[in-house]
Amino acid sequence: MKKTLFRTVLIIILLAALIASAWCIWYIVQYYGGRSFKDNLRRIGMRDPVEIDPEVETIEIPVDFDALHAMNPDIYAWIEIPDTDISYAVLRREGDNNYYMNHAENGSYYSGGCIFSDDFNSPDMTDPVTILYGHNLRNGTMFAKLNDFVDSGVFSDHRYMYLYRPDRALVYEIFSAAPHSSEQILAEHDFTDREAYTAFFADVASVSSSAQRREDSFPTFGDRVLILSTCFRVNNQQRFLVMGRLVADIPAA
Repeated sequence: MKKTLFRTVLIIILLAALIASAWCIWYIVQYYGGRSFKDNLRRIGMRDPVEIDPEVETIEIPVDFDALHAMNPDIYAWIEIPDTDISYAVLRREGDNNYYMNHAENGSYYSGGCIFSDDFNSPDMTDPVTILYGHNLRNGTMFAKLNDFVDSGVFSDHRYMYLYRPDRALVYEIFSAAPHSSEQILAEHDFTDREAYTAFFADVASVSSSAQRREDSFPTFGDRVLILSTCFRVNNQQRFLVMGRLVADIPAA
């Protein structure tokens, strides 16, 4: 009887070990497969990066949206911060705001997720405030590098971020980088209301010693703002926000 019980327990332990090992192998395979896919996607989707002169009248869009849309029509934009590793497709899935937290751009499972917006925002970038989300991955990819903007030197060296759509390029001047609570910003603040809009941007970068600001670039009511959001490196219960004010909306050539 004791031998039978011992064998049963041993078998259960071995099965549990096998299942755990299989899960670990699967996790590693999907993670590195997702990283490799993203490297290839950048080569497919983004041609040679360009420096945009906000004063130009038209621009050649350096993103192959035809190839991206053929892979996944949920891809609607491309975000880039020049001279950083941040250069990614942007996705949005109507009715499922959490989908791209753990799926790659081709729809396969990937724990590193994508850069995405939720359905509080329209994909045409005409909302008063648009927020893009991305993980703060330990390997430094996705939106991890946003945390570097807590450094005054990094902040001063990077003034603009670009968002490409098939028909236009949008240039945002970065006016603030700051930690923030984990609140759902678009659900908690009505940015169509002047007082709510003004109060949010007055407060968000003034409550922390970790904040960086460009006072002369802060938005006023009516300006369109793009916020990039990720987990704060110092406290993962907070978000870290890099915020830019739209200064150029350039049609495609």
